[in-house]
Amino acid sequence: MLGPTDKIFLPISIFVFNVVLGVFKFVLLNAVGACFAIYAKHGSEYASSVGWTRSTGYLEMIKSFLNTYNRKNVPGSVKGALVAGFFATLAASHFDKGIASFTNPAFKHGSPRKVVVASPQFAPLAIHKIFTGWTSVVPSNSSVVVTMQKTLNSSIAIPNPADGQIYSPVISEYNETCADLEVILEGHPIKSGCATLSLGFSSSSSRYPGQFIKTQRSPNQWSIVMKPNPGEYIFTSLNTALLAAFSTPAPNSPDDERTVDCNFMENHRLRRPEDSIEGVTAFPITSTTKCFHNTGDITTIAMTTTRFINYLNTYSLVLVDSVFTNASDALLLAMEETSKTRMSPSPPGRPPRNTSTEVWIELRVVDSTIDIYACGSTLPHSNGMFMRGSFECVYGTISVLHFRPLSKDIFRTRRPEKSIQRSFTTYMTLEYFTNILGDGKADPISTEKLRDDTVAVVEYMAQLGSNYYADFDTGKLYMLYDVADLKLGLEMPLWVLIVAGIILLVGLCAWQLTEWLVGPPHTSSLYSVLHDQLAFRSNAPVPKLMRFRIQPLMFEDVKLFPDEIGFRYKTESSYEVGSDSNQQISRAWGEPAV
Repeated sequence: MLGPTDKIFLPISIFVFNVVLGVFKFVLLNAVGACFAIYAKHGSEYASSVGWTRSTGYLEMIKSFLNTYNRKNVPGSVKGALVAGFFATLAASHFDKGIASFTNPAFKHGSPRKVVVASPQFAPLAIHKIFTGWTSVVPSNSSVVVTMQKTLNSSIAIPNPADGQIYSPVISEYNETCADLEVILEGHPIKSGCATLSLGFSSSSSRYPGQFIKTQRSPNQWSIVMKPNPGEYIFTSLNTALLAAFSTPAPNSPDDERTVDCNFMENHRLRRPEDSIEGVTAFPITSTTKCFHNTGDITTIAMTTTRFINYLNTYSLVLVDSVFTNASDALLLAMEETSKTRMSPSPPGRPPRNTSTEVWIELRVVDSTIDIYACGSTLPHSNGMFMRGSFECVYGTISVLHFRPLSKDIFRTRRPEKSIQRSFTTYMTLEYFTNILGDGKADPISTEKLRDDTVAVVEYMAQLGSNYYADFDTGKLYMLYDVADLKLGLEMPLWVLIVAGIILLVGLCAWQLTEWLVGPPHTSSLYSVLHDQLAFRSNAPVPKLMRFRIQPLMFEDVKLFPDEIGFRYKTESSYEVGSDSNQQISRAWGEPAV
C-alpha cells in the first residue's frame, strides 16, 4: 500500500502534463477572480475597482497601488486587498511550476512476456569452451550479482534486441539436493559427502610418485604438503589452471562408484612476472558454469582465484600483507605456520628458501564451499616466462550448488540425452576492477569478499535454473527472458498529487459557485459590464467585440463622455458625431439628454 511519501507513476507525456498544468493554472486564476468577485459584491465602493485592476495584470496593479498609497481618502483595507490580489495572482500563476519541480521523468515496465533468446557467441578454446559475450567487469562500488544482471540484460549480448523493451532473466526457485560435499585433492580424499568435488591442477601430481601429507587443523580445515620422493620432482606447477570435477553416485551402482557429471577449469590471465603489480600476477576473476543431468538435477559451479608471486624463493609475509586486506584469515595464518616449518635453512643474513619442489596447500570446506590457498616453487617454463627460484601462490574459492528446479514454467533442455556437460565450459566470466594507486600499488584484496561473491554467483546461477542453457551442438547460449515494453511517463510524490487534486477541486467549486451565486457584474470585467449595459440600453444586439474610437472615446458610435470633457491622450485621429449620439450616450448612462 502506498504511503504519502511514496512516489506514483503517471503514464503521460511531458506535453500532456503541461496541458494539465495549464488547465490547473486556468482554474486557479479563475478561483482567485471568484474571491475578488465576492469581495466586490460585499465590499466598499472601491471593491469592484480592485477586482478589475487585478484582471488587467501585474503592472496595472503596481501602478494603482503606487497611485493610491498616499491617498488618505482610500481605505487601508482597499490597499490591502490590492496587495493581496497581486500576490494571490502571482501564486496562482506559478503554482503549476511548483508542482512541476516535484515531477521527474520516469519509466515503468509493462506486462512481461516470455521470450527465448539464442546468443551465438560460443568460442571453443581447445578443451576449454567459453561464451565470449557474457564477460564483464565488476566495479569496485557494485555487487557481483548486479553486474551479472546487467551483463545478461546487455543489448550487446542479445541478438537484435527490440527497441524500447526491457529484457529480464527469468529466475525460479530450487531445492538443493546435496549440501555436503566429499572433497578429493589431487586424487587424495579429504572428507566425505553426498557428492564429490575433485580438485587439482592441470599438471597433475598424481602422475608422479610422492608423499601426500595431510594434517587436520580443525573440523573443516586441513593443511596438505605434497613432497617429492628423494631425487624426484613433483611437476605441479601452480601457474597452470585449477581444475574442479563434480561427480555423483552412478545410478544402480555401489556408493563407491561415481560418474563425472561436471568439469570446470579456472579462467585466469597471468601476467609476466616482470609485469606484476606488487607481486600480483592475476587479479581476482570469477568464472561460473552450469551442468544439466539426465535426472533433472542441475549443478552450478563458481570459482574465484587470484595469484601472486615472489621472486625470492621464499614465502613473504610482507608480500601477503600487501596483497590481502585480512591477514588474519585462518588460511593465511596456517600457511604462515607451514612456511616456517617447511622452509630450508639458509646462510646467515638470507631468508629461508624452499629448495625442494614441495607444494603447500591450505584447505577449508564449509558445506559446499571450498577455500584453497596453495603455494610452491615454480620450475623453469618452456617459454622462459617464469624465472627459476620464484615462489608462487594462488588463493581461490570454489562454490557448488547441486539442485533441482521447482518451477514448471522454464525452458527445458531440448536434448536431455546430451545434456551432460563433459568439457570445460565457462558460461560467464567476471573480472574485478582493481584500482591502481598513484605509487603503482594496487588495492588489497579481501578474501571474505571473494568468498561471499563466489557464493552469490553460484546462487544466482541456480536461480536461473534451466532458463540459462548452453547447446554445445549448435554453439549457442539460450536464455529465457521476461520481455516488457518500456512505458515512459512522469513520477511525483503521492502527497503532491493529493494536495494538487484538493486545491484543483476546491478552486473549481469556488469558481463555479461564484459564477452561479454572485454573477455579473461582479464576476465580469469592466469591458463586459459596458458591453452588457450598451446592449441593454440600446435594446439591440451588440457584438461582443465592439468598435472603439479614441477621440472621442466611443464604443459602437456611443460616446462614453461628453465632448467638453476633452481627451487626455494625444491623437491625430478624429471622429465627428452628431447630436443624436449625445442623446444616445446620455440614455446609455441613464442621464437626461442635453
